[in-house]
Amino acid sequence: MRLLALKKRLMEESNTIGWLCTVHRNRVHYENNPEASKKIQEQLNQATNLISLAYIWALLDEQGFNEHNKWIKKSQRLELKAWKHIRHTGAHAPSGRARNYYKEFNEFMESPDQGISGLKQNCKYTGDSIDLVDGMNYRFFNFVQNLIQTAIGHCANNNKPSDD
Repeated sequence: MRLLALKKRLMEESNTIGWLCTVHRNRVHYENNPEASKKIQEQLNQATNLISLAYIWALLDEQGFNEHNKWIKKSQRLELKAWKHIRHTGAHAPSGRARNYYKEFNEFMESPDQGISGLKQNCKYTGDSIDLVDGMNYRFFNFVQNLIQTAIGHCANNNKPSDD
């Protein structure tokens, strides 16, 4: 079963992901230029968020887990698509937002559903940019771990997918 392999792989990578999500904080320091230190640190933090999201998605892709998995509830599917848009933006569109899942991202962010990952509460966005609060990359990691655990439970119990 690929879900079990994915869960195992994420557990094996959890320390790496934890370090990737946090290690670059407060590392930039130019002795005589605090403005440059601050600017570069902010850019590094944003880049680290996006790099770690791309890495987590690569692990999911490796096992075929994506927003089309039949065990993901409709509401969580839209939230996962919003995250996928952020991943595409970080991996493919450094000077703007990606086209993939652009509409779904906006739909989730504007919906009354608060979601479970904290994305809505910890993300600022415009038509051209997305800015995540530090640590949201790790919240995404926890979000997908929960989705995978739920899917494993449904498979183990031989459940039928619901419409949500």
